[in-house]
Amino acid sequence: MDYAELRRSPEALDSYLASLADVTPRELGSWSRSERFAYWINAYNAFTLQLVRDEGPVKSIKKIGGWFGSPWKKRFIPMAGFDPKSKGRKLCLDDIEHGILRPQFVDARLHAAVNCASLGCPPLRAEPYRGTVLDRQLRDQVRSWLMDADRNNLRQVKGAIRVSKIFDWFEEDFGGKDEAVVNWIAEQLGDPELAGALRRASPELRVRYMDYDWGLNALPERR
Repeated sequence: MDYAELRRSPEALDSYLASLADVTPRELGSWSRSERFAYWINAYNAFTLQLVRDEGPVKSIKKIGGWFGSPWKKRFIPMAGFDPKSKGRKLCLDDIEHGILRPQFVDARLHAAVNCASLGCPPLRAEPYRGTVLDRQLRDQVRSWLMDADRNNLRQVKGAIRVSKIFDWFEEDFGGKDEAVVNWIAEQLGDPELAGALRRASPELRVRYMDYDWGLNALPERR
């Protein structure tokens, strides 16, 4: 991302954020499940961009919030009507991910779609998610993420594969134990040969986790 350009020319992002905030709970409730799902993924990603833009430049999103704060708990999103705890507060990014996306849609593919402004994240898609093509977008996004050797190495070495820490942090979303996680990965792949090898090995295959890169996902010198 070019965060410096977002600061220099904020109008397009601000207009999009306003369009998200203008949606009412009643209006959103009339949409299809796929439309609502896409809306909340887009909201998470867009408001993350705003947070980094407005609080930066920083080397990592984790620098936002100070020593004792968290960027994901900062209440800056003007969508109080959707507060999961019904206290009418501004939302934080954790509200969207853990209070809305995960419990309401129960689809682990969302972890390949939401982006926390870090190099270790699945890449930020270069288009918004749309309800009419959401399943295809999520399928493509997951496959791209899984086959990126910098983020997931699915080659079996000494009875193990090495995958993103996201599979550790949200293990229950991917099925829980190592065998279930391996089978979830195999189900998403577009490579039948690799998928078959993982399924056959899954009862004994161990899952290990790669280091997570919290560096900001910014173009050089454009934080």
